[in-house]
Amino acid sequence: MKLVHTTRLTTRQKEAVRTLTEACRNAEPITLSAPSEDGLDYYLIYANEPDNSELTAFSFLFFVPQEDTKPERVFTCEYTAFVHPGRRRQGYFTEMLNAALRTVDQFESDNQCQVDFCFLTDEKSPAASAVLEAIGAEYWYSEYKMTRKLLQSDGEYRPALTIRQTDPSVPQGSEAASGLYAAILDGEVIGTCALLPCRTEIYLYAFQIKETYRSQGYGRDFLRGMLALLATEAGDTLRTVSVQVSGLNYIARNLYKKTGFRETESLSYYIY
Repeated sequence: MKLVHTTRLTTRQKEAVRTLTEACRNAEPITLSAPSEDGLDYYLIYANEPDNSELTAFSFLFFVPQEDTKPERVFTCEYTAFVHPGRRRQGYFTEMLNAALRTVDQFESDNQCQVDFCFLTDEKSPAASAVLEAIGAEYWYSEYKMTRKLLQSDGEYRPALTIRQTDPSVPQGSEAASGLYAAILDGEVIGTCALLPCRTEIYLYAFQIKETYRSQGYGRDFLRGMLALLATEAGDTLRTVSVQVSGLNYIARNLYKKTGFRETESLSYYIY
C-alpha cells in the first residue's frame, strides 16, 4: 500500500480519480463528484504492488471558515472518500482517514483555531452509511447541490449593490483557489460570498446577507450581480456555477431556483 498526500494533482492522477469515481458510481446510484483543483488536501492510495500503478482509494479535505460566533476561529473541514468497490474492507479508508485527521491536527496547531470535522456523503450510498455508523459519526444535516450554466445574458445585469472583491481573511493555504466578495450598500458591507473555481465549474459558497437587510431584494440582486461578474470575466468560456444549500433553508433554495439553479445532488453531512 502506498499513500500519497498532495495539494496538486497531476494530469495522470486527475484521470485516475475520474476513473475511480466512475467505478463507484457504477456500483451504487450515487451522484457525488470529486474535485481536482489545486489547493485542497488530497490522499491517494495505490495498492497494486510492486509498481503501485492502480489508484485504489482517494479522498480530499476542504477547510471552510465559519462565522465568528465564538471568540476563537472555528472552521468546518469537509471530508469525502472514494474506495474502489472491489477493494473495500481492506483498511484503505482507515488509512486515509487517519492521515486526514493528522492534517487537521496540524492545521489547528498552525492556525490556533478549532476545526469541526465532518464527512460529506451521498445519501444513496449504502456502503458509506454503513461505514459512518460503524465509526460512530453522527448525522448533522443534509444539503442540495444546485447548478446552472452561465449565460452571455448574465453579463448584462447591473446590480444596485456595489460588489467588490476583498482580501482573504483566512490562513494562508486554506483556500488557495478561492475569492471573497462583499456586497456594499451606502458604504456598508451587507453581504458576503466566496468563490472556488474548479476545472469545469465555479462553486459559490458562504453566500449571506445581514439579517436586517433580508427580504428586501438584496439577496437576489447580490446573486445576480455575482453571476454578471462571473459571466463578464469568463468571456466566451462560460462554465457551470454550483451552490450548496441546506435542505431546511427554503428561502435560499427558492432564491436559487428563481435565479435559474436546479438541484443536481443530495448531500449529507456527518460530524465525527
